[in-house]
Amino acid sequence: MLLCGETAAGYVGRMADHPASPRQRYLAWVEEQIEEYKARLPREELLQLADQAVQELFAAEDGQYPLTEILLRDAVDALVFRRLGLPSYRAWLKRHRSTGDPPVSD
Repeated sequence: MLLCGETAAGYVGRMADHPASPRQRYLAWVEEQIEEYKARLPREELLQLADQAVQELFAAEDGQYPLTEILLRDAVDALVFRRLGLPSYRAWLKRHRSTGDPPVSD
């Protein structure tokens, strides 16, 4: 279980004494891909991405959201996930099991 404010990569590192599950390795990989992408964006483009995330949150039919940093970060990360075309956990796991490649590069 992730602690508040803890990243998936940090969780995997904290669990170094225990082998990480495939899902934990996937979450760490996804987070790494998203963070690397956001780090390459110019500030203006990152702010535009945040604006898009806010618009999508307020357009959602499932209710009102108090806009918090965590909610906004998660919404931006979801946009980046889609923009990068990252695979679902099942597709990622299937690809790595069929190729025999390690799921996450060290």
